Amino acid sequence: MSDKPINDLHIIQRLRSQIEQLENLEKRINTLEQERSTLTHTTECLQAELIRHQQIKADWEWFFENSLDLLCIAALDGYFKRVNPAFAATLGFTQNELLAKPITELIHPDDREITVQALQGLGSGQDCINFENRYIDNQGQWHWLSWRCPALSENTSQLYAIARDVTDYKRSAAEIMYQATHDPLTDLYNRAAFDNELNNCLLRAQRHPTNHVALLLIDLDDFKQVNDNYGHQTGDQLLQALAQRFKNMQRKNDFVCRLGGDEFAWLAEANNIIAVEALLARILKELQKPVPLEKVTLKVSCSIGASLFPNLAQDAKTLFHQADSSMYQIKRSGKGGCFIYHSSIDA
Repeated sequence: MSDKPINDLHIIQRLRSQIEQLENLEKRINTLEQERSTLTHTTECLQAELIRHQQIKADWEWFFENSLDLLCIAALDGYFKRVNPAFAATLGFTQNELLAKPITELIHPDDREITVQALQGLGSGQDCINFENRYIDNQGQWHWLSWRCPALSENTSQLYAIARDVTDYKRSAAEIMYQATHDPLTDLYNRAAFDNELNNCLLRAQRHPTNHVALLLIDLDDFKQVNDNYGHQTGDQLLQALAQRFKNMQRKNDFVCRLGGDEFAWLAEANNIIAVEALLARILKELQKPVPLEKVTLKVSCSIGASLFPNLAQDAKTLFHQADSSMYQIKRSGKGGCFIYHSSIDA
């Protein structure tokens, strides 16, 4: 019997095996081709995504470096991690100098406590909006900075803050307020400031029964004659000289203003009539001294009326009326003196 059919069968089996391997190989090749295509697409997508993110970062870096606002990155350890050129230029330090210093070393001593509190708030989720404090520059000058900074979140580990130098605005606002509350000739407080301070003094005295408020109204005698005899310029110089004497005399908590013309007001803490009398005597003694001016030396007299809250008056209007009545009592009785209100004046 021939063995040929056996050999043919063996060949068929080998062929079938090779065919199966070939088909598996083709399938694998197709799979790899698909995976390669997918990877190529994914790589291209990743490359495009990387380029897009790099561009976003580059834009942010450009903004950080070129912004006119003061930008910084800081941490809760109290140090700057990065500052932009505008920040460094405003304070006059190099960027490295700013990074090396604890933030509190740059901040005004009076602002350190509230700044630490603001940092603690940022760490506990409280945003910082329009927070203001003062930073020193390399010349020893203080800059008011206004801050905006989002609080730390689960996705952030550092503080990203924006600040603006509002020093000029603060200075302008202070100048406007000063002009609104001061007399331009004498540099004393004006009538508007007096009305506000009088109400504040009485409110403080009401909260603290041991506090008493004395109001003195001071009117120069025959001031019109100074203007008529020597001119308004000399009259202005006289008012300025007397205002300076008031400034030199007033105590820490006293408040002196020019109500208008040649009339002045003085608010002081005084616990009793004796203290008011002592203050009146000091003022009269100082005003009796000759006043050397540019072209002439003058001697002046004044009439001073006074009252005391709450001893004699119970409100601002009554207090002013009583002091005013006392002042005119002196005017009527010959001028050049002082008088503390009592009820017989209005009788």
